[in-house]
Amino acid sequence: MKSLKVLHCANFSESKLGQVFYSIDRKITNGLIRNGHFVYDFSYREVAKNSTFLKRKKLGRTKMNEKLLETIHNLNPDLLLLGHSELVYTSTLKKIKESFPDIKIAMWWVDPFDRITHINDRLPYLDTFFATTSPKYYKQFFTNRTNFEYMPNMCDDSIETLKAFENKAFEYDLIFIGRSDDNRKDFIHKLSEIEEIDFKIFGHNKKSLIFGQKFLNTVIKSKMAINYSRYNDIPLYSSDRIIQLLAQGCLVFSPKIPEFDTLFLNDEIIYFDDFEDLKEKLIFYKNNEEKRLEISKKGWEKAHKMFNSTLITEKMIQKIFNSFDKASQ
Repeated sequence: MKSLKVLHCANFSESKLGQVFYSIDRKITNGLIRNGHFVYDFSYREVAKNSTFLKRKKLGRTKMNEKLLETIHNLNPDLLLLGHSELVYTSTLKKIKESFPDIKIAMWWVDPFDRITHINDRLPYLDTFFATTSPKYYKQFFTNRTNFEYMPNMCDDSIETLKAFENKAFEYDLIFIGRSDDNRKDFIHKLSEIEEIDFKIFGHNKKSLIFGQKFLNTVIKSKMAINYSRYNDIPLYSSDRIIQLLAQGCLVFSPKIPEFDTLFLNDEIIYFDDFEDLKEKLIFYKNNEEKRLEISKKGWEKAHKMFNSTLITEKMIQKIFNSFDKASQ
């Protein structure tokens, strides 16, 4: 496909000064550039905050929308790609479509569908909507329609560069990185009571938060890691933590998320039925290094081969522009 001009309107967390450089917005931009496209990043929250004296994004929302329109007119992109762009008015998308009838507008979403009003309102102006959840499941929430597509969580070869399975000295048997909220509190507490496992929790309170390269370095210091999202019963949905763990070569344990075995097989990730099943498997793989390293490596290989940002963004572009090479299908 020809080289495209893309305006990527997403968070980019610029005010966090690199704390979350491994977030999906950066990976999407990286992948698009590797595929030969020009990408202009529009950090909508930062633009909104910097548009007011008080640095309040909600106060700067209208100014930000005006600047987004101005950027569109200056850039004349082929594609406006929206991330979690809750501050962008639906009326702005309408104006863009009216002024640039040939432009494509797409949006990606990586959270559960707890807050969807602004998504539903803008669907008539979207050519494609991507989410890290099965479209068969999530499209039931919307009265408006568009082209709904699945987008898996992705890794990036320039970001997830470490390999836990090559480590010779581990600090922990098992880690969990995430908030200890109501959905996970009891589960995490039970893990900490397994006497045979040296378990470490990160991110459950302010003192244990880890960001930036420290986050990635911590993953490879553990033999095993738990993937446990706030919701584990939604088809194909998981927090992006799962790919961050797999792509760093850690042995990942996950509940049996519906349809997730279509992404990762039993010899690439360890699925468990309930807590007792998990406990038994944790102890087994702690004491069976050869098998643990074998599965860790296979999970790493699958993540980087099938779910890297270059490949995933190429497929996104193909779906947005309906440009699949029929000979290769």
